[in-house]
Amino acid sequence: MKKVIFAAATILIAFSSYSQYDPEALAVLDAMSAKYKKIDAFEANFTQQMINESAGIDESIKGEISVKGDMYVLKVAGQEIYNNGVDVYSYSEELQEVTVSTFDAEEQEITLGNIYDLYKEGYKYVLMSTQSNGDRIVELDPESKDKSYHKIRLVIDKNDDLKKFTVFERSGNKYVYDIKNFKEVSLADSYFTFDTKKYPNVEVIDFR
Repeated sequence: MKKVIFAAATILIAFSSYSQYDPEALAVLDAMSAKYKKIDAFEANFTQQMINESAGIDESIKGEISVKGDMYVLKVAGQEIYNNGVDVYSYSEELQEVTVSTFDAEEQEITLGNIYDLYKEGYKYVLMSTQSNGDRIVELDPESKDKSYHKIRLVIDKNDDLKKFTVFERSGNKYVYDIKNFKEVSLADSYFTFDTKKYPNVEVIDFR
């Protein structure tokens, strides 16, 4: 009987530690965030992999991103998205059109620009493991159960660089973002606004 009670207690401890405000995880996250806060702007390549094992889906796309504060330029799947913090321009070379809308920060829930600070509000966190190569696996659990996802897993290397993160959706979809060729750059604010003068034949569809 004592063995059964001990086993049950161990399971309860495991579950309680799975979703908490783990100080070891916080130290890792704070070090990562502080490193990126010192960078004025950065560029990176990434691979986005969408997996749904039950549906037999495993698809990947590659992209590029440039980030400066709340602004970013995202180039992926034949589209270029320019966000200057006020307006968002979505340009399609194939369609020869650009749509313009007002930026809504609440719609940008998880991005390659905000992932470094996401943990600071509305999440529990735990350090799951430290790998032999120095990678730390940290998991974020959203406090709100209304989110479309129930977990985010971060892989942060020994130099406090974010190498990969995975978003686990309640639907069963899993999105894996693998970050490559991260580098600090110098970019003018004007870079994040789509310049329609450079594309005189492009149709502008303005939703503002």
